[in-house]
Formats: sequence, C-alpha cells, structure tokens
Amino acid sequence: MSSEKLSTFFFDSKEIIELRRQVQPYSPKEDLWSWYVLRRISIYITLLLNRLKFSPNTVSWLSLFFVLLSGLCMVLATPVSFMLAFLSYNIGYLLDCVDGELARMTNRTSKLGYFIDMLIRAATLPVFISFVVAYLVLTDYLPIPNWGLLLLYFTVISIVMSLLLPLSYDLTHTKMEQEDPVQKIRNKSILFEFTGFILGLPGFFVTILLALLLSYLTGYLFVEYYLLFFIAVLILKVLLRFVITVKTFSK
Repeated sequence: MSSEKLSTFFFDSKEIIELRRQVQPYSPKEDLWSWYVLRRISIYITLLLNRLKFSPNTVSWLSLFFVLLSGLCMVLATPVSFMLAFLSYNIGYLLDCVDGELARMTNRTSKLGYFIDMLIRAATLPVFISFVVAYLVLTDYLPIPNWGLLLLYFTVISIVMSLLLPLSYDLTHTKMEQEDPVQKIRNKSILFEFTGFILGLPGFFVTILLALLLSYLTGYLFVEYYLLFFIAVLILKVLLRFVITVKTFSK
C-alpha cells in the first residue's frame, strides 16, 4: 500500500477526496481491515460528528467504551452476543479511526487524546481474555451464571487498567514509541499483511461470524473449534513476538 494511496469510494466527491488527503494520511501501522473497509466509511462519520459538535476526545472515549463492550458480549457466549461483539468491536474500531481524522480536521490534537488512544490499545487485552472465557463457557468448563461472567470480566478490566493506566500516562508524556519490529515484517508483503489481519482482532470478529453461520447451518461446533484455534495461535504469536522483539536489543 503506497503512502500516496487513498482509501476511497467510487462515489466520493472531489471535496471528500481532498478531505481524505488532509485527514487520512496512510500509516504503515494501518491494517487491511482499517484501510480497505473502515477508512472508506470513517470520513463520512467524521463529517457527521463534526457537525454535531463532537470533540475528538469524546469520540475516543466512545471508541474505548465499544471496544470494552465487545469483550463483555464475548463472555456471554451466545450466538446473539457474538454478533453484538462483532458490531461493538467494529463500531469501536471505526470511532478509533474517526477521532484522529476529527482532530486533524479541527486542529484539536491533545495529550489527552494520545492518552486515550493508549487506553484503547490496553482495552484489547480484556477482549483477548474474553475469548478464553467464551470457549470455557461454550464447553461447560466454566458453568457460572451471567452475573458471575460480568463480574469476572470487570475484574479483568480493573486489573489490566491498574497496570496500564500509569504506563499510558508515562508514554503520553515521553512519546518514546519505537517502530514495532513485527510491524516491519508485516509490511514486507501483502501476504504478511493479510495473515496479520486474519490472526488479529479485526480478522477474529469477521471469522467468528462465519463460524457462527457454519455452526447454524451444519450443527458442528465450528465456533468452539475456532475459539480454541485462535487462542492457540495467539499463544504462538506472543512467543514469536517475544523472540523477535528481544533480538532487536542485541543489534
């Protein structure tokens, strides 16, 4: 994907295309789902929320809420809650695109906005943990009522945020972010980018809908098997990322 490339719809007006140039600069960190799907939509949401006088930070808080809500839906482990998780996560991800566009459009970037972005990244950790809980609930290894699942999820959120709130604050004030070595590998080819998409959160929520449909049509346990597969791959990904990242310190 070239830095000159714009994520456009065929019906975009000249004004929209020019606005995309101004507020949608391409980043190597952009994944396929964001670039080819969400960015095409986000510019119109940005214009709408700007007219409604939303601030970029308000949009960021909403993004954080919907990302966390997707994990809450996952732990309930029902077909309807899985569909709500897909919807909630993508609303949160879409708003995460919108907040930066709105900030650039209105010249309202701030340290608070950067801090909330760090919290949005932190919010994906409880979402990943919700996949394990969902698998255990579906396979009857965790037979607890819904109120217990909610308590468990909110406890996980509290633990994660207690660790990452001060870290996010420090990063906001130092801004010592370095380029992710795994991201460098992903950017080398479209195959690596597609693999990163499929094995990441955007790909998970797309695939879980397909697994849900296949389970409904065939009666097989596609959702349970896919959750187990994704968790296993996630563990392998973390181990591989650990090795690659540690090696960068020896250079």
